[in-house]
Amino acid sequence: MAKMTFQRPYWATSTYRSSPRTNKAKKAKKMPAAYEARSLKNLKATLDLRWPNRDHGACGWIGDAAHQAQVSDHNPDPNTGVVRARDIDKDGIVPEVVVASCMLHPATRYTIYNRRIYRVADRFRPRVYDGSNPHTDHIHESILHEIAAENSSAPWQLIMGFKWPELRLGILGKDARALQALLNAWGASLFVDGSFGPATDAAVRAFQARRKLAVDGLVGPRTQAALAG
Repeated sequence: MAKMTFQRPYWATSTYRSSPRTNKAKKAKKMPAAYEARSLKNLKATLDLRWPNRDHGACGWIGDAAHQAQVSDHNPDPNTGVVRARDIDKDGIVPEVVVASCMLHPATRYTIYNRRIYRVADRFRPRVYDGSNPHTDHIHESILHEIAAENSSAPWQLIMGFKWPELRLGILGKDARALQALLNAWGASLFVDGSFGPATDAAVRAFQARRKLAVDGLVGPRTQAALAG
């Protein structure tokens, strides 16, 4: 009887086991180290200077597990590692002033606070925010996905205080724009365009009435102090 021989199966051969086509593991792309955008670091530094004893319980910049499971500016950019968002605890600050400051900053993409979202695409006229987190205990600030926004050294206006000449109907410019941002943060619904027109006048009068000030539409020292919180 002839001796039987067995051929090794193809998957047991050294040629197959070492085949780069089937055995070479794909190397995962290494994620760059996460870092916070410089403009947002400047925001934190400004807040710390103005309110050194503020609460930090709801503050943060890099996303937790919940953020990582979805698209979020709190997650590092997969190409650069930059994080383009910061959360700010509302306690120990005047949140309305901070929200208005965010609206005025050239890096801002959108700001969320107390169930309202203020987007640059809407000229910061607020919309109802219906996300799962109402942001009642903190402010969320997201910046534009641009290098210039990331590296902006522009100051965060209003946080360190402000004082304007008396503003009234017909005024144009940066002071009128800052006024509109503050009025929106206190509950108005204006386009932040720097034009003190009839809608801004009505918002000023409504704010004065709520604060039991003289309802005259003139934004003098008393109204400015109320806007500052």
